[in-house]
Amino acid sequence: GVEEEITTTEEFSLEKAKEVLKDFKGLDGIIFAACSEKYSLSFNEEKIANVLRSLDINTAKFEVANFREQCAWIHAYDEEAATRKALDLLLIAYEKLKTNQETLIFDQVVPRVLVIGSGVAGLSCALSLHKMGVEVDVVEKSPYIGGHAIQTFRVWQSQQYPSSCTTACSVLSLLKEASYAGFPILTNTEIQAARKEKGNFTVTLLKKPLFVDPAKCSSCGKCAEVCPQEVDNVFEYALKKRKAIDKDYKTAIPDSYYIIESACDKCGKCIEVCPNDAINLEDKPQTITKHYGVVVMATGFKEDNPNGLSYNGRNIISPMQLERLIENRFLLKKPKQVAFVVAQRNTTDYCAHLSWAITLKLAHILQTKQKIQVKVFYNAPQITGKALLTFKEEAAQKGTEFIQAEVTAIEEKENGLQLNTSQGKFEANLVVLTPPLLPNSVQVAEMFGVILDEDGFPIEFQPKVVNPLETYSERVFVAGSAKGCKDIQESVESGQAAAVRAFTALKGKEQKFYSLTIEEKCSRCGLCVPVCPHRAIVLGENQIKIEPGFCKGCGLCYAACPSQAIKLVNMENEQIIKMAEVAFTHHLPEDGPRVLAFLCYWCTYTAGDLMGVNRLEVAPNFRSIRVRCSASVDPSVALEILARNLADKILIAGCPPKNCHHLWGNYMQDRRITLLNEVFKELGLEKKVRYEYIGVSNWDKLAQLLNQMCEG
Repeated sequence: GVEEEITTTEEFSLEKAKEVLKDFKGLDGIIFAACSEKYSLSFNEEKIANVLRSLDINTAKFEVANFREQCAWIHAYDEEAATRKALDLLLIAYEKLKTNQETLIFDQVVPRVLVIGSGVAGLSCALSLHKMGVEVDVVEKSPYIGGHAIQTFRVWQSQQYPSSCTTACSVLSLLKEASYAGFPILTNTEIQAARKEKGNFTVTLLKKPLFVDPAKCSSCGKCAEVCPQEVDNVFEYALKKRKAIDKDYKTAIPDSYYIIESACDKCGKCIEVCPNDAINLEDKPQTITKHYGVVVMATGFKEDNPNGLSYNGRNIISPMQLERLIENRFLLKKPKQVAFVVAQRNTTDYCAHLSWAITLKLAHILQTKQKIQVKVFYNAPQITGKALLTFKEEAAQKGTEFIQAEVTAIEEKENGLQLNTSQGKFEANLVVLTPPLLPNSVQVAEMFGVILDEDGFPIEFQPKVVNPLETYSERVFVAGSAKGCKDIQESVESGQAAAVRAFTALKGKEQKFYSLTIEEKCSRCGLCVPVCPHRAIVLGENQIKIEPGFCKGCGLCYAACPSQAIKLVNMENEQIIKMAEVAFTHHLPEDGPRVLAFLCYWCTYTAGDLMGVNRLEVAPNFRSIRVRCSASVDPSVALEILARNLADKILIAGCPPKNCHHLWGNYMQDRRITLLNEVFKELGLEKKVRYEYIGVSNWDKLAQLLNQMCEG
């Protein structure tokens, strides 16, 4: 049966809903014939869902007939036509509601978070989660924690405070707090494999042997004293040596020695002098498999080689090498003149702001603290923030020269180095090249199904401005320089923010639209796998399975499946056809051609609402259906609608370029419709299906387009 209740959205509160509906027995669905559930400021989707929950009605059991924004407000000039359209909108909502299935409730998220990387971002994230009472593991591929931050000599504190602080005080305090907190930090451990399984992540870890038990080692150093083998110290960028059994640096955490296996000849001398029986030369790697509900990638950055220029040992170095030189007192060979070469490559401008920050900090230290003459060569200045501008001004006052020039070559001369530039030739004892900064772990990102940009950084979920740190792979977040080049304070901030996002994600989700595989129909062609931007489809040995716990309900796989082996729950082709069958029930021939508009769930439908908010006049002979991504509309559905004479013209509209909420869905559908219309042309048929990119702010364009299509 159908019950009717008349009220207004302004007065329709949770309490009002209970009062109005208390006498209606056996309700299993509600139609809201009022304002838009998308744009309404007083009664949006979440508020409607809360009303349904209070009435013990499943949150998928509602539909909205958009009487206000996309009917009354845009057809005010023709009340009779607006009324006929309103009746059709009600029928569309009813046909849809009749076949809606229950909401997906996924609450089986494993209550454990994996943080990959133990730099300041990863440790800040893990500490925050630990303080929230969340079980968290940190995995670090190095034998020590701290990442690049612990290799720096001094850190500049914030964009607004022109001061630097010694790393041994600021960063080390964070490392010590994390190491004392009690959550597992698995050093010398790498991600060997990861797969999505039952809505969670099954991760295989490879813990490489340290050959020294950290629980027994007292860090006395006797083992290193007798070890006969020396190797380059990677932590010191090979500026110094270390023993095969040693610590990378004195304050390394964990405070324990370890053996570099490739350098050890297993002579056994270290075992003889160890007072704690902490050394085991037969130590073996361990494989650990664990399940996680959320993953936070804090894998940092790595330095690339500068284009056209190169390092040559102690005289041409990177900023990180300079940090270690300063820490080691320049190995008692303090230079008189240091030249920085910064921001020379246009192809890596994305990291120029951090390169400038590092350069200005180091130039300021050398010029004001070390009394070294500094020259900075650059192509274009990218200096932001009060602190960096102050560093630049103070360094310049002390004699630092900032020279806008392209460095074309660096040559060895008898007295040092010569820089050949577009502004002439300059001399220096030491040259510091600021290299491009690249993401540190592309392979790990791909293991978790993270979509990357052309530089290898994760692409954040759309709209990115309000979904920071969230990747397209559900419940995988990024923090620190794994997201993009960040300084230390920014990395700490993003790590703490990622902890909040991870904490919320552990609660699971309630989702009206989601895809499922119909196994008996699936031919295992695999077309759906690369189509899915959320990597929610798992290709198994004998089947292809969609993991609902990771599905965003975009519908890209649904429309792409040639075997119709996928269900897009609550937005299936059969539902769309049923809606189209009643869409023009009250339409009159004199109203003009029947235009059926499929508007994407995000941008385009909101643009449709804004036509009303801005009181544009739009022809009343169109009906809109809010779909998921525009690419979820199967072109065969459009053909059936036209073939059965259910509409005269069809518009499919999606998000504008580079703004699709499902990454490439708009491009996919554009290509499909273009191909479809080429077929129409070859058959001599009129073009009746149109695709358009419509952003939220393009409401005037949408109105103009609809008016054009609604003409006879």
